[in-house]
Amino acid sequence: MGDIAKLCLILTVVCVLNGLALGYVYDATRAAIDRSAAGRLASSLALVVPGAKSFSEKKQASLAGGRSLDYYEGFDAEGKAVGYALSAERQGYQSLLRMLVGIDGAGVILGMRVLEQAETPGLGARVDEVETRETLWGRLAALLGAGRAAGGEAPGEPWFQAQYRGLAPSELKLLASAETGGGIHAVTGATVTSRAITDAVRESIELFLAAKKDGGR
Repeated sequence: MGDIAKLCLILTVVCVLNGLALGYVYDATRAAIDRSAAGRLASSLALVVPGAKSFSEKKQASLAGGRSLDYYEGFDAEGKAVGYALSAERQGYQSLLRMLVGIDGAGVILGMRVLEQAETPGLGARVDEVETRETLWGRLAALLGAGRAAGGEAPGEPWFQAQYRGLAPSELKLLASAETGGGIHAVTGATVTSRAITDAVRESIELFLAAKKDGGR
């Protein structure tokens, strides 16, 4: 057997062994990855629809043009519907942004979480930033279950995401850092990311409410 043939055989064997090894590692870790993703989804659902004790399997609302919107319905301990968790996504500055937004039957936001983002550290990535404004009294209040942090967010909740709670779709307008009034204050230096999230959340709610009104769910 010539040197070239031997080299080709060796390379083939190495490639086959590498492929088998990668396949084994993927199969061995896939179950753990799936469990981790399911756990993150379950915790996010509970955060965006805080009054729910259980959730439906993923459903799809039928939209115009053959499109669909993924959502989950939340129920209280008696099985009564208390809200919906809607999927939302939009291209950000440098990554695809995926959100989960909880609403009541009228479309008022109960909570919002950014599930996935890979925006610029120190800029767009600050949508996941948790501000530290803790005082001794605030710490004691949190330990006693007294509620939310100084800026209105729950303990450990990103300040940017906390702004959405209690707003209707028509109130989802982006504000500059210095502006006052109702709306969403953009992350400084990350207007593109802030606007993408706000627009995606508003669109998701409006589409869902329209589909619900038309019986498309």
